[in-house]
Amino acid sequence: MGKVLQILQPYQATLRIAYDDYFNLIYRAKLLPKARLVGDCFIARKVFRAATRKAAVQKIVQWFWKNLKGEVGPAHKVLTVNDPYNEVCYGSGFSCNDPLNKYLDKETITRVIKLSDGKLMRENRGGSAHHPPNSIKRIRRRRKYNKKIAPRISMSSTGALYYRVTLIPQISGEGIIIQKRKIQNVRLDAREIGAAANEIAERGLDAINEANTLRAFKPTSQMI
Repeated sequence: MGKVLQILQPYQATLRIAYDDYFNLIYRAKLLPKARLVGDCFIARKVFRAATRKAAVQKIVQWFWKNLKGEVGPAHKVLTVNDPYNEVCYGSGFSCNDPLNKYLDKETITRVIKLSDGKLMRENRGGSAHHPPNSIKRIRRRRKYNKKIAPRISMSSTGALYYRVTLIPQISGEGIIIQKRKIQNVRLDAREIGAAANEIAERGLDAINEANTLRAFKPTSQMI
């Protein structure tokens, strides 16, 4: 079979370079796209071709650090990439940290926030060169709940098993809580329920629970 032809689409990167920074780079002008002065900064645009916006963002950021080496400021402060094909779209699996959804221009940010129906907002944290912030963030972080598959054992969305251990028992007297219960979910190495029961016994996790549970206690092996 022959190779599949990959269609590369144009994406435009825009740089907003401070006046002084631009002239400090005059001697390296061949590395910069043509720029024009708008207000107190220079606006430079360069077209890159890639199969997707995600690939384009990765390619553009690599070009930025290779050629400009951060001398005009960190990428997240001076660089945006357009979204001409509306690839950035809010949905149940939307991730603010995905390269697809980074370095958004104002128009795309406005559109995606509107699509999110109040679940997203513009990111306003400063970040740093090596830890850049995302373009947008969730107003409330999605909380992931583990699924209970056996008494005191739960499974995460990635298949990891956890055992709930009572570290400190709750003590009450005359309707007043004297000591609050403290619980910890301990991650297990086991990936199936049978092996989990053996691991719990070997690590003494049932013994910890029994010592800190002020009620009748059954070992996990007798409940699975």
